[in-house]
Amino acid sequence: MKQHLPLLALLALLAAGCSVYHPQAVNIPLVNHRGDAQVDVSAGLSSWILPDVFTVNATGSYGFTDWLAGQAHLNYGFDNAYGQLAAGAYHGFGSHGVVEGYLGLGFGGAWRDGVTNRLDDEEDGAVEVKRYDYSGHYLTPFVQGNVGWRDVGKVHFDFAFGLKVGAYLPDFDYRAYDSDGRLLDSRSKPYSTTNLLVEPQVQLRIGGERAKWNLRLGFAWLNDVYDADVSFTYDWFTLSTGLTFFF
Repeated sequence: MKQHLPLLALLALLAAGCSVYHPQAVNIPLVNHRGDAQVDVSAGLSSWILPDVFTVNATGSYGFTDWLAGQAHLNYGFDNAYGQLAAGAYHGFGSHGVVEGYLGLGFGGAWRDGVTNRLDDEEDGAVEVKRYDYSGHYLTPFVQGNVGWRDVGKVHFDFAFGLKVGAYLPDFDYRAYDSDGRLLDSRSKPYSTTNLLVEPQVQLRIGGERAKWNLRLGFAWLNDVYDADVSFTYDWFTLSTGLTFFF
């Protein structure tokens, strides 16, 4: 049994989750004209190895001029929240193609209280109980480029690829307690290391002129979360689905 304790500890960590970021399920609008207004709603599930973050998401996008577009996004996941604003330019190519570029700023947070990990050693009868909590917030200044094709065929099929690159600026605290609930000073650690954030996304939409079903697959990479001397992780994968409305 002892040889399995590292694996059990890893699985317990995954199940409890210390996720401080997940790929955001933001609409890739492919704005293609002045007055192009879109409202997107979806539900997303994020995962490292085991799914541990569920979010509801909303994005509004608008074409202000023949080249200027803006976007606002919010999501909530019961133990996490995030919002971002972005402005940028768009340009059409061919009969259906659109390329977009945005400059934006995001702000989010994550928290979990009283998470308990319990490991039982059947041979020795020993029980190890660890309780922890964490909380904090982060900023994400970013640039994003999108390219895709919109309203192809009678089913108004859209396909888009987006790439967000920016900085992840965290301010988190991790606190561990012994089995009697006493704070372990050696395990109370802040985390504020700047990370490089790379976040690609693929999106499909299909439907009519006024409403389309959407499906998004997003990934994220942070360069220094796992290397830090804390027990934080992040979700590298988000799958979401919902509806996009056009006005």
